[in-house]
Amino acid sequence: MPAIFSTGDRDAMRRRMIEAGWACLLERGYRGTRVEDITRQAGIAQGTFYGFFSSKAEFVAEMVAENRRELLSRLGGMLGESGEAPGRDELGRWMREVWHSDRSIFRCIGMRDYRKIRELLPDDLVLGPELEGGALERIARSVRALGASSDPRLAAALQRVCAIMLLEREEIDPDVLERAVDALVEDTLDALYGPAGEKGGEAR
Repeated sequence: MPAIFSTGDRDAMRRRMIEAGWACLLERGYRGTRVEDITRQAGIAQGTFYGFFSSKAEFVAEMVAENRRELLSRLGGMLGESGEAPGRDELGRWMREVWHSDRSIFRCIGMRDYRKIRELLPDDLVLGPELEGGALERIARSVRALGASSDPRLAAALQRVCAIMLLEREEIDPDVLERAVDALVEDTLDALYGPAGEKGGEAR
């Protein structure tokens, strides 16, 4: 990286590249996006891009890692230090925002590129549904403590179905796709909190 760039310059350029990367992925998809598309969108030289990233794949992996850390940080804030689960409605709003977001990587790539990007992520992150693993278990424990049943394994499976469906979105009518995403969110919430209207299933 040329010495003329200050830390502030580097941070600003990196941010411009990340923003440009999302715009390009949404418009062209992973395979259709070239480094020159990203640099043109960001208004920087290709040499500058390679001063930050060694390849398009590494760049996209960094985009995904940054986005997932932000999402997981927000989810961690909802869970809190006490381990008490957020209310059904609060978690539902977060889930719908995540799955309908233009920055859900599952809306920007296809199944063919899924494994390649997943392998490039840092060890502390996995390219799976945003709501999984430890977060699901914490929610389930909190819900069970209130006397309701909770099935985190079913919730995890439903979230994976949502991810696979989005990766294969070209096979599904767009309107039906969005309705299916919402249905899977509701099914996930039912698995975690119990069906809405039943004891323990209502939002707290």
